[in-house]
Amino acid sequence: MAMPMPLLVNCTGCQTPLQLPPGANSIRCVLCGAVSHIAASRGSAPHQGYQQHHYQPSAPPASAASPQRYSPAPPPSHGRKKAVICGISYKYSRHELKGCLNDANCMKYLLINKFKFPEASILMLNGKSFIPVL
Repeated sequence: MAMPMPLLVNCTGCQTPLQLPPGANSIRCVLCGAVSHIAASRGSAPHQGYQQHHYQPSAPPASAASPQRYSPAPPPSHGRKKAVICGISYKYSRHELKGCLNDANCMKYLLINKFKFPEASILMLNGKSFIPVL
């Protein structure tokens, strides 16, 4: 059985695409910290590729300090880009973590699409793959 394509929403603060977890009605951006609230009905139409929706954030309380603005351009880098992403969830233990694999997949998507990392330069550690020791 094929899994449905994940619903992607744009962050209301920095416009970074975020993968919405099933059943979630809001999501916080890991880059700028903005919370995007999702409409109650996400629709049941089959996904064609991915969809982008723009949502308006709720106004922060007047007592909240203004958040630091996100710089959309990544800093210049030299050499090859490489990343290791760890999405270990301790499945079937009493310390099991929820959402780790989703977070790891979102980070991979961000690195490839926003920061132009080559997919071959990203190592995913998710507890399912085996990496031989040389």
